[in-house]
Amino acid sequence: MIFALAAIVLTLAAAFAVAVPLFRRDAPTDTVAAGPDPVYRAQLKELERERRDGLIDENAYLSSRAEIGRRLMASEARAADRAAALRGVASRYRIATAACVFAALIVAGIAYPLLGAPGAKDYPLSARLNSENPELAVLVAQVERHLAQNPDDGRGWDVIAPVYLRENRLERAYEAYANAIRISGPSPERLMGLGETLVSLESGFVNDEALEAFREAEALSPDNVRAGYYIALADEQAGNHQAALDRFDALFERMPENATGRDVIERHIAFNRGRLAQTGAPAFGPDQQDIEAAAALSPQQRAEMVEGMVSGLAQRLEQEPDDIEGWMRLIRSYAVLGREDDANTAYDAALAYFGVESPAGQRLEQLAAELALSGGRS
Repeated sequence: MIFALAAIVLTLAAAFAVAVPLFRRDAPTDTVAAGPDPVYRAQLKELERERRDGLIDENAYLSSRAEIGRRLMASEARAADRAAALRGVASRYRIATAACVFAALIVAGIAYPLLGAPGAKDYPLSARLNSENPELAVLVAQVERHLAQNPDDGRGWDVIAPVYLRENRLERAYEAYANAIRISGPSPERLMGLGETLVSLESGFVNDEALEAFREAEALSPDNVRAGYYIALADEQAGNHQAALDRFDALFERMPENATGRDVIERHIAFNRGRLAQTGAPAFGPDQQDIEAAAALSPQQRAEMVEGMVSGLAQRLEQEPDDIEGWMRLIRSYAVLGREDDANTAYDAALAYFGVESPAGQRLEQLAAELALSGGRS
């Protein structure tokens, strides 16, 4: 409504500015008719001078003066006719122009509600930041300047946090989500954003802080499928395959048949069932008994124990290559152990299995960049 009133006022002001000059009175007729008048008057003065100097006689003077007067009157008559004609044209022009202006206003007033979008929703900053907008960098810079001056603006942190996460600026995303939660309080969206940022920072591993965020998000929103997925994934990564299987089964039952991600849940269900079916299968990671045993070993024995666990993980992945988390652990383990060639080989094998364009492939490439791996490909 405010926009419509402002548009009407501005349109009328513009029309008034255009129309006012059209209705001003014409210049005086003398101005239009003054064309040849000075010429004839100059001729009369010259004739008077010649008579005074005795250059012409009286008869020639009278004859010439009469001729000049006749021409002067004829010229004034023609000028008057032209002025009258111009006034007529100007009057018709004013009428036509005024009609066009008001017709344009009427047409615009009728056409805009039919062809325009007076009821269109606004386009807030948060929506523009989350779109494919070529001005995104400018908008982000504006929000950052605003937050630098107003660090307690929770709404500003809410707006900028998902942008940082989407741009893979993970440290900034973590800071933004943490500030939003501190200022505005926890919500499922903020907690999920914080948890997913931490998972990305840990290359897919759900650490304790992320798990706490996901559990709190699930408590606030019990139907939150994403939170349930990450909690189940944390159980799987910790080797709690029965708990992970129970959670993944429950998620699968709740998801519609055409829901995105059902195939991912199915793969996790199959993986955990397979792990439970195997007897004596190596765990995904060291259990508490392994940790206690390692503490009593010498450095060389601990190194041998780690090597054995890494080898066991590599052997399992040969049989179960669809475990992206296992591949990422194996690659990272090789890198930590200084076995760069093995890390590159594992990276190439995983990338060949999942594909470069897949989400898993993108995670592998991100890990390779973090570990400065080049891969064994040319």
